[in-house]
This record gives sequence, C-alpha cells and structure tokens, in this order.
Amino acid sequence: MPSKDIIVGDIVDVMTKDDGIPYRTKIEDIMPNDQMTAVVPTAGGEQMLVHYGDEIYMTYYRETGKFTTRVKVLRLYSWDNIRYMTMVQISEPEKDQRRLYFRLPVRLRAILCEYVEGFDISKKTLEHIVEAEVIALEIAGTKDLSITGVAILSKNDYEQGTKFVVELFMDEKAWEQAKPFVICAEIMRTDFEKNNKLFRLGMQFFGQTHNMSEFLAKYVLTQQQKQLRQKRLVEGE
Repeated sequence: MPSKDIIVGDIVDVMTKDDGIPYRTKIEDIMPNDQMTAVVPTAGGEQMLVHYGDEIYMTYYRETGKFTTRVKVLRLYSWDNIRYMTMVQISEPEKDQRRLYFRLPVRLRAILCEYVEGFDISKKTLEHIVEAEVIALEIAGTKDLSITGVAILSKNDYEQGTKFVVELFMDEKAWEQAKPFVICAEIMRTDFEKNNKLFRLGMQFFGQTHNMSEFLAKYVLTQQQKQLRQKRLVEGE
C-alpha cells in the first residue's frame, strides 16, 4: 500500500478554512525538521490569500484515494519573483470524505440584514424574520458556501465580529419568487479583493437548528456532485 506520508514532488491542493477554494501546488522540498516548502499557488489570476500563522488544509493523492491533513504556515518569502510558503504538518492525514469545512464555490444572491442581540432564529417563522424583525442593510452575492459558513462579497468593510441575519436565495433563476433560506452569521475575517474591488467577508453560521444544518448539508453535497459531473464532461473524463 502506498505511504500516506507527504513526499517531495507531491501535487497537493491547499485551502484555508475561511476561503475553502482549493489551489493546486507542488511540494518542492522537505527539510530534516519535516518543514515543507511549496509555491504559493495562483488560480484564475488570483493568488491564494495566505498569511503567516494560518492553519490550512492540504489534500494529496495516492492510489488508495486522497488524504487531507492540516498544516501551519511558518514562513512566507520570495525568490526570483516567486512567492513560497514553508509549512509544517499539525494533524495526522485522514482519508478524505465530505467534511464540514468543504466550501462550495457558488454564486447566490444574499441580503445582509441587521442582527439584534438575543435574536433566536430557531423560534421565528420565516414571515416574522423577513417582514417584521430585520432591517436589510445590503444586497450582495456569495463567493462560496459550506455547512458551517459562507463567504460574501460586499461593497462595505464591516468589522470582524459583526453579526447579521443573512437571507440566501438558493435558486438564482427564480430568486424573486422563491423564499430565502435565512440564517445568522458572524464575520470571522475580511479581505479586500483587488480584482473586483469588493470585500470578502468570511462568515461563520451560528444558532442554526438541526433541520437548517441538514438542509445546508444536502444542498452543498448536491451542488458539489453537479459541479464534479460538469467538470468531468468538460475534461472529457
């Protein structure tokens, strides 16, 4: 059976907890202290947002499947105009399955609404939430979605820790007629995306019921499968 250990030359996919978008790179070197070096990857002309001290997920591939481990970024440096990152593994590799941190790249209409402290979404009906209990602040769009959070592209730079009631329209084609999926979320991190001149709000859900989590899990899994099928058709697999 092939070793689960990461080796020089491994092609790996790396992604942050907040972003969840996989970027592909290669392990260039492994030092005696088990620190690994790789090029900071770029996808679609946009470099991966990674900082010193970040904990990121790394997925690599073997004949028996793919494995995912957590690594910590120890150093960022440039050489010959190429940006590198030095990392160290901080968790044992596990056979990759559908995980809570997986973020689905998806564009959905989102309405950010004012959150009032003590607001308990589990005790409200959709009609109460939409019609009476929240004030809409901004119409925005998502960049990605997971069972535990969402990244939203906003015109405004809200402070970390700001809470919202978020209305997500899962069917973009019929969003004007469809009822939104409503959930509470808190900003954990913000970044400015120079390409589109918008702020990316990395948000974590809170206060959701079991049914809400189940709905999100089903939606994310279904959309993930659709995207994989489309990718295989394009690539001729």
